[in-house]
Amino acid sequence: MSINAANLDDFPESPYAAELRKQSSRLRFDARLEREYLDEHLRRIQPRARIWTALAALLAGGFTIAQWLEENGWTVAVLAHVLLILPISLALAWLAWSRAHMRLYLRVATILAPILGASVAIAVAQAVSRGAAEEMGSLMLLLIATFFFVGLLFRAALIAGMAILIGFTTAAAFAEVSPALLLKCVLFLAIGTFLGVAICRDVERSYRKRFLEQSLINELVDRDGLTGLKNRRAFDEHLLRVWQQCLRGQTDIAFLLIDIDFFKAYNDRYGHQAGDAALRQVAHVLREFARRPLDIAARYGGEEFVIILYDLAPAAVRSIAEEIRQAVEKLQIEHLDSDCIQFITVSIGAAIVRPAIGRTPKGALQLADEALYQAKLAGRNRCIFEGQAGYEALVTGSYRNPEAAKRH
Repeated sequence: MSINAANLDDFPESPYAAELRKQSSRLRFDARLEREYLDEHLRRIQPRARIWTALAALLAGGFTIAQWLEENGWTVAVLAHVLLILPISLALAWLAWSRAHMRLYLRVATILAPILGASVAIAVAQAVSRGAAEEMGSLMLLLIATFFFVGLLFRAALIAGMAILIGFTTAAAFAEVSPALLLKCVLFLAIGTFLGVAICRDVERSYRKRFLEQSLINELVDRDGLTGLKNRRAFDEHLLRVWQQCLRGQTDIAFLLIDIDFFKAYNDRYGHQAGDAALRQVAHVLREFARRPLDIAARYGGEEFVIILYDLAPAAVRSIAEEIRQAVEKLQIEHLDSDCIQFITVSIGAAIVRPAIGRTPKGALQLADEALYQAKLAGRNRCIFEGQAGYEALVTGSYRNPEAAKRH
């Protein structure tokens, strides 16, 4: 599927489509998407950041030793290498190679890279004032690395690049570098900085757009094509993650199995196109009740849906289930063949359980399924709830209601 050919307005619930619709040149997303992008960015840049920071640490160590031997004592230049350049280089290398990379690297590098750049620029300016103009090569290498190898985001790279340019210009002026040489060096650095800024900005824009497009494609793969809710595969994957989260936190999880009443009769009377439209309207209602990060609404199969609610009190789950039932009824989708009322309604089976070691989510889903069966037996258009006691008494795979078992 080509995102360029897609109508982004077809995905009103997608935050990725919303960002793509903005077509904004600003290099920042809303908070949740920005966190996702930063995680991807850190994984992408880690190999090059490791190579560069390891090389930079080795170079810093070598230059520090060379500076010590050349100055033959604790001069300002030696102290700058020992107190700033070498420690910062080692710190960045350690972060790039450590388990703290995802958590700390970018935040620390954003602060330390400008300090390192300015420190190296000042040291190079002093070397140039002593006639070692070839040291400009090492400063240009650092400038290139700042934009393309350290792994900084554009704004942080811009600040670090400007720190190099300003640090060198200021230090060289104080060191009384000849005006002609100073002009050449500053022009050289300024052109390099300008090119780095332009290319770095363009690269980050491309990466951000690609991130949104790929995330939207992944989101579409996880969606049911008719209703726009998560599909069964995405639901199963999400369920395992939330189940483990509940195990760790010793929190409750609620399953709501929702079935449209007499839906076969509806399709027979009104046709499958009307049935599809009804499914989409019911799905739109359900989506509004699964907005929190660990909640999910999915199409479970046919006219059946499922909602997971994380860490809610039983009273809150009961309230939500009843709100869902009433909201579907208020759609007032005509259903003259219903034995309940003359509109489409839903039956809901809810199971509220606390996961335990040795138990799987299948048992909790089975409990919700049996509650749904009881709701149908009781006349439909109602909610039936099962709690922890029912879960502990239940044997996974052994249905107490034979008719419910037939559906599996």
